Order: sequence, then structure tokens, then C-alpha cells
Amino acid sequence: MSEASLKPVIDELETLFSKFNARFFENKLESPVITVSPDHTRGAYGWCTSWKAWQNGAKEGGFYEINLCAEYLNRPYEETCGTLLHEMVHLQNLQDGVQDTSRSGTYHNKKFKETAEAHGLIVEKGEKYGWHKTSLSPEALEFVQSLGKQGFTLVRPRPLGLKGSSKSGGSSSRKYVCPCCGTIIRATKEVHVICAECEVEF
Repeated sequence: MSEASLKPVIDELETLFSKFNARFFENKLESPVITVSPDHTRGAYGWCTSWKAWQNGAKEGGFYEINLCAEYLNRPYEETCGTLLHEMVHLQNLQDGVQDTSRSGTYHNKKFKETAEAHGLIVEKGEKYGWHKTSLSPEALEFVQSLGKQGFTLVRPRPLGLKGSSKSGGSSSRKYVCPCCGTIIRATKEVHVICAECEVEF
């Protein structure tokens, strides 16, 4: 795999989407635009947009986006596949008009759990985000392992340092971002504050 291009990664993710769509969703899922980008606001391994974020020229309609976060691409292949399948469950619910999350998409409800368990995932409940902890079911794990892939080596490591960033030019102002909803606050010193909406630390 080329070390300087995302194209082989995107190609592989698109191939995986097609295989999972056939195996676990009876080929009923619409094709999304699959992307890889940094995790700036959501604090997750990936996401599926709740609206058709991509358009193709003047054509009507559009495409949902499934993104896998660049910082986590080099996790074990089975875990990356689990993330993709997780986001495909959200896509299934979007197509069916099922509201499976709240709190700006962070809290996963029982409707998400039901759909996920019917499409190749095992679901556990977390303390803050509901039924969001997913892993491959034995059937899905066997299927993924049968593909004989070793996973991705290309990754965009998360920068080290303070959660906030200092501006240049002598200012001590720091910017803090909620990892779930993206709300931004600024402070003149290092602070530890919680987003009341998402119940997570900035």
C-alpha cells in the first residue's frame, strides 16, 4: 500500500462497504461518500452524517458521508471494520427514518442497539453515551478474518500537548472545543470545564 496516498485506504473502505452491504444489509444501503479526516470535534472513531452532505453537481438528491477518523486508521483491522459497520448501522436507520441517537448524535439509544445487533455487531452500554460500545459478532468476525487483510499502516497521529491551543503574538488565550458538539470557549488560563449539553470535558 502506498505510504503517501489515501487512495488505497479509501478504495479498501469502499470495497469493505460493498461486502458488508451484501453480507449484513441485503444490499439495501445507499452508497455514501466515504472519507478519512481528522477527529476535530466528535471524539469518536468515525461518523455518519445525518444529512446528505455531498452533492453531485446540479443533480438532485445527494449522498450521506461515512468518515473514519485519521488518528485511528492503524487500529487492528477487525476494529476498523467494526467502526465501519457501526456507521453503516446509522446509515440503515437514517434510510428507515429511525432516530437512533440524541445529544448531537452522541447518545445511542435502544433503537440503535436493536439495529446493530441485527447487522453483525455486539452492543454494550457505556456510562455517558448509551448503547455506543460495539464490536463484531462472532459471525462478522469470522467474515472479516476470512478476507485475509492485515489492516492499514497509514495514520495521522493526534498532536501532543495541551487540550487548548495558545495564540501567537503574546496572547495567553486558549481555545477549548467540546469533542462532541463542537462548541468553542476561550480562557486566559488552563481550565477544566464540562459541556452541559454533552456532559464531557472541553
